[in-house]
Amino acid sequence: MNTQQYHPWLNKIALATTLATLPLMVFGGHVTTENYGMAVVGWPGSDGQNMFTYPVFGLPTDKFFEHVHRLLGTLVGFLSIILVIVAFKVEQIKWIRNIAIAVLVCVIIQGILGGTRVTENSKALAMAHGLFGACVFTLMSFLTMATGKRWIEISKEPPALPAGYGRRLAITVPLLVLFQFFLGGCLRHFGVGLHPHLSFAFVVLIFVIIEFRSARKSGIKWLKRPAMGMLHIGIFQIILGFTAWITKLGLPSQGIVATAGSWEQSLSRTAHLLVGILLLTTVVLYSVKVFRLHQLNKNNHKQSGQTLSATDSLPNTEGNA
Repeated sequence: MNTQQYHPWLNKIALATTLATLPLMVFGGHVTTENYGMAVVGWPGSDGQNMFTYPVFGLPTDKFFEHVHRLLGTLVGFLSIILVIVAFKVEQIKWIRNIAIAVLVCVIIQGILGGTRVTENSKALAMAHGLFGACVFTLMSFLTMATGKRWIEISKEPPALPAGYGRRLAITVPLLVLFQFFLGGCLRHFGVGLHPHLSFAFVVLIFVIIEFRSARKSGIKWLKRPAMGMLHIGIFQIILGFTAWITKLGLPSQGIVATAGSWEQSLSRTAHLLVGILLLTTVVLYSVKVFRLHQLNKNNHKQSGQTLSATDSLPNTEGNA
């Protein structure tokens, strides 16, 4: 079995691909918030022109954000191709190469979803585009973590976990966050499900708090840090959700009236989307770490058992001699 080695360039390209996706999501989130999705006609061309020669500056605001969103998507696609090339050039571990391929395939699918959303003028596809984009970003973040130094170093002396520690939570919490993200998409694109989305947010927060307490009790820094991150992000997300609600719908009982198209409304709604993606990514990466430690502990136990069996047989051999 091949031992994973640290390849700086692979990790840097994976990180670059992930970071390049952040502004892509910022522009994409703003496009959805302001309903700019159909501002540029046609795909893969732009208003009947080549996308790469279509002017960027001097465009109306709606066309500018939609066109730059498309260009950033192309950049991420280009980096994904480089990622696959580098992975096959330097990496011997098959599953890492497969993840790199999966990133590229998902980026292509995401581009097709975005383009088809335009040609079909479909809100359902716009919602699918947003949900799938969050999952693609999470996959990129996982590959960045899996090619990093700490991921490799932890395998040499993995901290011990109690049997069964955190496994159910590690499965449950990402599913809860993903479902909450789905509810948010229904509200964002179709204007339905406000109360389920608001109510379920506190369910998610409760489970995040439980997972944080579990990680803190473990005393393992590799788990405590992302758990602390998911707790902070979860609380911040609740605050952003409340702000988005107030700026979108107002609070008439308190004399607060929402102003349609205000910068506060646009900023809070887009930020709420982006932080939701970061929350999903953080809880998934935490869960991956939990299962990785369990697998490393299991492998160590197997190796210890084999060593112990060999050692136990030595006295009998010597006695027979």
